[in-house]
Amino acid sequence: MSVHKNLIRLKAATQEYDWGKSGSASLAARLGQNAIGHGFQIDENKSYAEIWMGTHPNGPAHLFNDPSTSLLSLISSDPPFYLGDALRKWPSTVQIPYLFKVLSIKKALPLQAHPDKGLAERLHSKDPSNFVDSNHKPEIAVAIGEPLKATSTGAESDHGHVGDEDTAFTGFVGFRPLEDIKIFLQKVPELAYAIGDAMLVASFTQNPSINNLKQVYGTLLRRGVEARDEVASAISKLEQRIKKGGSLDVPDGDELARLVLKVNAQYPGDAGVLATTFFMNFAELKKGEGIYIGADEVHAYLEGDIIECMATSDNVVNAAFDAPESLASQVQTFVDMLTYTARPVSHWALPREAYPHSREGRTIKYDPPLEEFIVLGTMLDNKSAKEERLGAVGGPTIGIVTKGKARITVSRDHEQLELDEGGVVFIPPGNEIHVELLEGRGAEGAGEVWWSCFGA
Repeated sequence: MSVHKNLIRLKAATQEYDWGKSGSASLAARLGQNAIGHGFQIDENKSYAEIWMGTHPNGPAHLFNDPSTSLLSLISSDPPFYLGDALRKWPSTVQIPYLFKVLSIKKALPLQAHPDKGLAERLHSKDPSNFVDSNHKPEIAVAIGEPLKATSTGAESDHGHVGDEDTAFTGFVGFRPLEDIKIFLQKVPELAYAIGDAMLVASFTQNPSINNLKQVYGTLLRRGVEARDEVASAISKLEQRIKKGGSLDVPDGDELARLVLKVNAQYPGDAGVLATTFFMNFAELKKGEGIYIGADEVHAYLEGDIIECMATSDNVVNAAFDAPESLASQVQTFVDMLTYTARPVSHWALPREAYPHSREGRTIKYDPPLEEFIVLGTMLDNKSAKEERLGAVGGPTIGIVTKGKARITVSRDHEQLELDEGGVVFIPPGNEIHVELLEGRGAEGAGEVWWSCFGA
């Protein structure tokens, strides 16, 4: 029998941010009871935003049955065994190449972008206290929650749900097509007023180019810090006009009007209200749908529960929906780093397909254009889909049970664990995985396990 463990239960980490859902309304909090375990109690007055599963120093996982030992320490005891192909790919580090998360979002995250590798190295060298690592941070997000219309009530959701009946996640992703932005600048006078430079606006409307987009967008964001009162005044006038007329005379005017009201209720007078609603795509995901956000791509998630996975990094540059004193040193870096990719929202859709190493056909694969990871979603039910078998992969795997109770067994030594919702496991390379649903949830008796892995 091997001296190594092939199925290790993890004690994950939680992160509390103001944009997280409160108390037991937060999926991150509810899962946290088993993801964190002993000592974790939900406080209804706290905002539970994220569960982290990985080795990043800002929220490292530990062994559930030995909390004094970090996952990184375990891996360091025998990197070839615990990392496999990942160590061969990145021999200079014993970090897991990805950071796996669950997010529960009640209001907009800061308007942000994550640096590419070169910029991350420069930022880390210049300001290691704020940029604690030198890695890039491309990421994916997959909706896993219930439809927002069923959950967006009361204080947790300002101005209700914006989106279709079965939308489970909303967010702002990438820039809209340039012609759309041109129309908004022409037909929404408050937007042009907030930018405060008629010649600059005219340059864009006459020639909607990427360079002119950078100039207009950068000016708006800088004024959000340097001329905040003027920007807030423009937003207030727009809000009053919407409340009187109920819409805007532009394509999708009703939706845009609702978004202005919703986001401004969360961050009154913030330049991000305009920078998101009129410049960025509004993404709506049904449960199981995903998006891919590359390095240097602008985004601001708005509402919902998601699985998120990224290259191992916590680097972020913010430009709105944050304290002005914090933004002052970041806005110009943000403006300079963006790709300014301006496409329809479908450009950011994350393809999904049946996982080829699934024996029972119960697992979906999300495969972004990255080397660091893929994400898998295993969907089970009490009737005809109680089991799944996954083929071995060449790198490390982390899994979390998000619905139901499951038994997980690995092929080496036939180790097994029974996990309730929130249970997290680490599985070294070379293990086939058998998942059995012991108890389903809801009318359908459903079970869900989400995985991130390298080397599939």
